[in-house]
Amino acid sequence: MSGFLQRLFAPRWRHPDPRVRRTAIDRLDPEQDHDTLRQLLDDADDNVRRAALDRLGDPRAWLESNDSLDDPEQRRRLVSLISGQQAAAPPLEERLPLIERLHDPDLLSELAYKGDNQQLRLAALARLQDEDRLVEQACHNGIAAVRRAAAARVESDTGLERLTGEPRRDRHIARQARERLSERRNRLRERDERFQRRETLIEQLGQLARARWEPMYAARLRHLQREWASLAEDAEEDQRQRFHEFEQQASERIETEQARHRNQQAREQAEADAQAIVEALGETLERFAQQSTLTAQDIDWLRAQRQLHDERWRELTDRHSPEADLQQRFEHRQSRYSAILQAWQRYCEHADALEQALSEQDHLALTTLCGHIAWPDGLPQPASLQDAQRRLSQPSESASATADDTSSDHSATDGHYPGDERFVDDLEQLEHCLEQGDLNRATRLHDSLQQRQQRLDPAERSSHGARLRQLGARVLELRDWRNFAAAPKREQLCEAMETLAANELDERTRDQRHRRLVNEWKALGSAAATRELAQRFRSASDRVREQLSDFHAARDRLRQDNLAHRHTLCEQIETLLAQPDAISDPDELRAIRDRAREEWRQYAPVPREEGEELKRRFSKAMRTLQGVIDQQARAVGDAKRELVEQARTLEQSDMGAVERAEQTKALQRQWRELGRAPRGDEQALWKEFRRICDSIFAIRDEQRQQRRRQQDTRLDAMQALIERIDAWQPERAEERRVLDEALEEAQELTPLPSGNRANGMQKRWNGIVRDREARLETLELQSLHARWQQWTPLLQAHVAADDQQLAGQSPTPVEPPQTLRLSPQARQAHADRNTARHTVTAEHAEEWLAHLRVYLTVLAGAPIENADASRRLDVQVARLNDGMGSDLTLHDELDQLQCQLLANGPITSASWQHIAPQLDRLMEQLCWPESSDT
Repeated sequence: MSGFLQRLFAPRWRHPDPRVRRTAIDRLDPEQDHDTLRQLLDDADDNVRRAALDRLGDPRAWLESNDSLDDPEQRRRLVSLISGQQAAAPPLEERLPLIERLHDPDLLSELAYKGDNQQLRLAALARLQDEDRLVEQACHNGIAAVRRAAAARVESDTGLERLTGEPRRDRHIARQARERLSERRNRLRERDERFQRRETLIEQLGQLARARWEPMYAARLRHLQREWASLAEDAEEDQRQRFHEFEQQASERIETEQARHRNQQAREQAEADAQAIVEALGETLERFAQQSTLTAQDIDWLRAQRQLHDERWRELTDRHSPEADLQQRFEHRQSRYSAILQAWQRYCEHADALEQALSEQDHLALTTLCGHIAWPDGLPQPASLQDAQRRLSQPSESASATADDTSSDHSATDGHYPGDERFVDDLEQLEHCLEQGDLNRATRLHDSLQQRQQRLDPAERSSHGARLRQLGARVLELRDWRNFAAAPKREQLCEAMETLAANELDERTRDQRHRRLVNEWKALGSAAATRELAQRFRSASDRVREQLSDFHAARDRLRQDNLAHRHTLCEQIETLLAQPDAISDPDELRAIRDRAREEWRQYAPVPREEGEELKRRFSKAMRTLQGVIDQQARAVGDAKRELVEQARTLEQSDMGAVERAEQTKALQRQWRELGRAPRGDEQALWKEFRRICDSIFAIRDEQRQQRRRQQDTRLDAMQALIERIDAWQPERAEERRVLDEALEEAQELTPLPSGNRANGMQKRWNGIVRDREARLETLELQSLHARWQQWTPLLQAHVAADDQQLAGQSPTPVEPPQTLRLSPQARQAHADRNTARHTVTAEHAEEWLAHLRVYLTVLAGAPIENADASRRLDVQVARLNDGMGSDLTLHDELDQLQCQLLANGPITSASWQHIAPQLDRLMEQLCWPESSDT
């Protein structure tokens, strides 16, 4: 019984029969029975569930239903609900989230086509992923913004090609598609070209790495590196690796060749220095050999020169081993130095005995002492030794007799002379002199050996006599040969000297030839010497000297002047060295050193004896100056090392790139102001300092390029925005949102970088915005005019109700038609009109209507009659008051005016019929100025 009663009193929507439940759904109210309809969505019968969905009218419930999307009719109704085509559709704010729950591309495509709002269509379009559907939307959608948003998402070449030909209603899309397709193809072509260019660079670098060394090798590598830097941004990893390998090989090759070149330069410099040292040794020996008499001061100077050259040679050999030829020449000339110094040492040991022998005129002692001293030939001799040689060359008979007696006495007494043990050595020396062609020394040795032969034992005398006679014959033969060769030479020298005295030549040439002839005459020695030729040559030489007397006097004055200049130069250098802190820049000191050397060479010749002393003084000053230079250079090197450390610290700091670059420039200025460090240190320090500076500047340049790219990106984005807004032509007043979004986007991109391009873009943008603002304002006014036309039935209803009220009847409140949608302000004005019908008098309403008519006339800019002059003043005052503190536009004023016309009442039908055409005409003139003018 309870089950029967339960079924009897249960609601029909719970009936077991699905047909009954289906019929009961039609009687349910969607608002009051919302929960019941939600329960029926889980019914077992398909028809019941679909009927509940239809009755409920909630698209969210349709989406939650499992089978609502399978029925085409249900899908159609769902689309009509979400797209807003049905009157019972939810507000836009509720429909937009539903788009995010849809995954069916067909539904999304229909919503993108049929949505009642651009925002809804764009939301549905954003859910579409199929490019074919995007192309269809771009070609056939009714809203331009949706078409262009769909076209912007087409990325494939096929889709872009379709967009270039299929769109008929929007040429902008076709043009943009062609531009994008062309840009993409250009980008692909450019990428391929860059790829091929990189491959070419890699191939060229590989060839360079395998090529032979040439002077332009490093320049070619730097050129390829610069080319690669401009193309390496999008390079593949394989290309980067290959380029880096070849670059490393080429760099190693350059370093190897540069090291070899530096070594070669060092070797060449060392060879040049060695050659200079050897030449300096030779010049010193030649100058030494040209002296007439040798003194202790000359030997000290020679010893100082030898020590100086030895130190220079030792420093040179520590850095580089000279060639064997130079080494041999150096050792040979050093041996000549040693021979001279050893001869001087022997002379000093026998100097006292030699002086005593000279004073006693002991010919035998002189011969013995000269043999012990063994002074080298071709070198100047001390004065005492020269006197001894002259005495020996012209021995007197008495001296010979005395020597014979002395020799006999000694032979009788001792039977042996202390110097006889040197007899064999002197024979060897005599033979060596003959082989060398040294006649003078050979003659002296032969004479000495002949005298000493008498003091030998008979056995020794007989054993050495044959060899001595043989060598004596060779001496005579050499003398005869020298005389035979020297006789015509002396005759030629005499004739040349006489010719020189007779010819007209410039003094310098005459002096040079005279000195050359005199030296050649002296070089002949005593060979073929006759009194007549000697007198003849001496007379011609004296005539030449008389002719050169003025030249020699001028030369002596010049030498004295040069000597004074050299004195002054030495004093200046010594004054500078006395206060070395006055100039601390090593480069300035080097310049002073170089100028001093140049001036020293310039102030030549000078007197020989005084010049040698002054030369030692100058050399000492220059060595001291070089020490100061080295000291200052080392200080500069330490300062530059500190600058390198500062640059390295700056490179590793977190400071901004621009600030780091500015500080690096300051370090570079300090580097230039310091001067040069020692040669080896300067090269290494500069290489490291330059590497660090280049790294810092490269980071700054990279940031500049990045900032420039960002600026270019902003300019490109602004250009794209300008093109997009330029191609956009608003068709409805509701499209103002597009312009507002564009203005917000432009606000994010501004300020633009300075430049002609940015200025031109800004001017073009301002013009486009003004044009679109004017267009939207016109559309908004036209929408208000259309709204006024839609309000006509409502206004007529209000006027009819006003007539009833004025006739004493009680009219019902006027309700707006269901098809007419009123804004909140219009709905409030409608309510105020219903209220004013009972609270406001007709006279007041007529007066206010006249005021509003004049207000509309002022807005439209139409002529005003004289009777309305006072009302025009009231309107202008009211507009001023309303405009203070606000920015009302013409659209806002017209909107308010229409609402005020709707709210004003009661108005008689006669008055309304009289004024309504005027209002229509004024609004049309305001909203459609072109048609009104026509």
